[in-house]
This record gives sequence, C-alpha cells and structure tokens, in this order.
Amino acid sequence: MTTDANAISSSSASNPSGGRRADSIFRRFNVGDALLGLICRTSAVVIALMLASLVLVLLSSAMPAIREFGLGFLVSREWRVNELERPLRDAAGQIVMQDGEVVTETIKPAFGALPVIYGTAVSSALALLFAVPLSLGAALFLVRVAPTLRIAGPLSFLIEFLAAIPSLAYGIWGLFVLAPFLQTTVGPAFQNTLQNVPGLRWMFFETVTISGKLVERPIPMTGRDMLCGSLVLAIMILPIVTSVSRDVLKAVPRTQIEGTLALGATWWQSCIAMLRYGRAGLFGAVMLGLARAAGETMAITMVIGNNNQINPSPFAPAQTMASLLANEFAEASEGLHRSSLLYVALVLLAMSLVFNIVARRLVIGTTSPAGH
Repeated sequence: MTTDANAISSSSASNPSGGRRADSIFRRFNVGDALLGLICRTSAVVIALMLASLVLVLLSSAMPAIREFGLGFLVSREWRVNELERPLRDAAGQIVMQDGEVVTETIKPAFGALPVIYGTAVSSALALLFAVPLSLGAALFLVRVAPTLRIAGPLSFLIEFLAAIPSLAYGIWGLFVLAPFLQTTVGPAFQNTLQNVPGLRWMFFETVTISGKLVERPIPMTGRDMLCGSLVLAIMILPIVTSVSRDVLKAVPRTQIEGTLALGATWWQSCIAMLRYGRAGLFGAVMLGLARAAGETMAITMVIGNNNQINPSPFAPAQTMASLLANEFAEASEGLHRSSLLYVALVLLAMSLVFNIVARRLVIGTTSPAGH
C-alpha cells in the first residue's frame, strides 16, 4: 500500500497537470457546491418571478380601469364611487324645469388619481424637506465627531432603532400628540403671524362653491393635515437616510479630507467637500427615503385627514395613494371601483420601483471602488 501511495504521489509530482485536472474534476462534482449553486440560482429566479407575478396580477386586475380611463386617469380630479343625481342646467347655468318639476340627470361613477398623486408627492417632498438636513447633519456627526467622543456606536443604534418602531405606533403618536399640538399651538400661531402677509393668504383660506357662488372661508385647523402627515413621514424616513448617508461619507477616502485640510480648509469646509464628493450616494439615500415615504400606509392614513382634494395649503387635509387604498379597498365593490384602486396601486408600485432603482444605482456606484 505504501508503494502504491508513493507511486501515485510520484506520478502526480511528475505530472502536475494531471493532478490539477483530477482536483478540478473533484470540485466540479462536489455535491455541496452544486447544491449551494442550485439554491442560489433558484432563490434569484423565485424573487424575480414574485415581482413579475405581482406586476402581472396588478396589471390584469387594473385593466378594466385602464381601458375605461386610459392615461386620463392620472390627471383627473374626480373620485365618485356611486351614481349621482343632480339638477340639469342649461347653457346659461339655469336649472331646467319641466311640468313644474326639476329635471335631473344621472352622473356615472368617475375615478381619477390626480388628488392622491398630488398628496403623495407633496407629503413626501415635505418629509424630505424636514428629514434630509437632520439626516445629513447626523451622518456628519457620526463620521467626523462621534468617533472621537466614543459615542458613535450607541448613537447609531438609537437612530436606527427609529426604523424598528412599528408604523402604527408613529400613527398613534401623531394622532394623539402631534395633531393636537399643531391644532392648538402651531396652526393658530402661523395663522396669526402670516395670514395678512401678501401672497400667503392661500395657506389659511380656501375658495369653495356654495349654491353656485364662490365663497372664501378659513381653513379649519384640525391638526390632521398635510403638515402633520409630512412630519410623521420625516421621522420615519430619518433612520434610513441617515444610515445610508453615514455609509457614503465613511467611503470618502481619508486623503480627500486630509488634502482639503492641508490646503487650508476649515473643519466646516472639509465637511462640505465630503458632501460634495459623495453627492451621488447622498442623493441615492434621499431617493430611498422618498420611496419609503411614498409607500407608507398606516401612519399617514391616521394623521393626514383623508380628504380627496387638491389644496396647496399645508394646513388642509389631503390623501395619498397608500391611504386611499387602506381606506377604500376593503369595502370596494367588484367592478370599476376596485379596478381603479388597483390602478392606483400599480402607479404606486411603478413609482417605488423607479425610486429604488435610481437610489440603488447611485449608492452602489458611489460606495464601490469603481465609483471612485
């Protein structure tokens, strides 16, 4: 046996290519490697199929509304679930009478997504306006200041812990704490200070049609409005924007910072140089926050007021695509109503996919070595 082993060993030593070929054949038929490769490929395919099936299900379910309204659905303001009986008016605007009775006309149900698209866009934009400066400041603090104070770890944990709080908890806090505070303190203070400033009257007054006449009336300060929803969203997206921004700033080469300081830059100027160097990745972090804000459902439903209208005032109630789905989908009747809701869901999915694809492209392109 020893002679045979020595012979095999000497044969492998004299023919190294044959030994490598044997090792290659052994690795090729390794059961563990083959199984792991199969699992990885299957997982990737299953995830892709899940996304494709989601899109196909939404698309097929929303097809009746797509055929009925087309792209006009995205720019229409009407959302009327039931048929409406109203007096018939002539070309001069007068009510038509026949045999002493008012002639009525039946208005079919109509659906349009413009108010909820507006509510989603504005609430998300305001949330970014509040959250991004805080997130960038916190990220700079974690990268430049906190390590010297040895509090970077605990502080990072506390910031990321905000992402673990359920959205229902944020909604309850916004409903019972933030909304009353805005109603009794912030709203009246802004109104008393700014309502007489030229160009800002629209924030506190709205024009409505009553009995065929345009009437201006003050917007009721309820606290459940666009401002409250945006503040809750800002708190919810702050952890993700801060975490990604921190990772982007950590990827800035040390030589970049030391070079600015060597050229005479102040501490603040070197921080600005860091932000400028990682601007693509920081923009990606903002896009991730935007996708999170646009898709939030439970918290925003509880605090935004759920009024399907377009009102530029931040103190007016509004509605988002997610809150519309949460409020109406469970009670939606089969037919055009449910199909229109699924059309809204399809638009929201498309928006979220675009935001995440752009954000991932920017973040990976910045933090990877190739991005530099």
